Amino acid sequence: MAATPEDALKDAVEAIGDSKKKKYRDTIHQPVHQVIVSDTSDRRFDESNIPEYMSDVWEQYLPDWVGSTCTLDSFEIVIQDSLKIAYLIKASRLFADGSLMQTFDAIFTVGNKNGDWRLISRNPFNITKA
Repeated sequence: MAATPEDALKDAVEAIGDSKKKKYRDTIHQPVHQVIVSDTSDRRFDESNIPEYMSDVWEQYLPDWVGSTCTLDSFEIVIQDSLKIAYLIKASRLFADGSLMQTFDAIFTVGNKNGDWRLISRNPFNITKA
């Protein structure tokens, strides 16, 4: 889906919002590893449990997030090789009206499979509510 690692990173951040411009399923290489922020447990998403859009379940689990978007505020490479790049990112989640909901840091790792860069893991931390 993404020709460059930076494009994959930008797609991955956009896909965790509710814009519906990018399907979460289309921005990852399965299985993708994620630390779940609400209970700090690890989860692997694969074909059996990956949502088409991350926002598909928000009405049930995170109703305040419905309509929210994410912005990539900054990023830097932490470590890389020819097939993977781990980025330290700073991002913001915005309410539907554009006001700030939260900021967070995360390690997003993108991987290259046959020239296609996509997200393979994400680990958010330093989550600060506005």
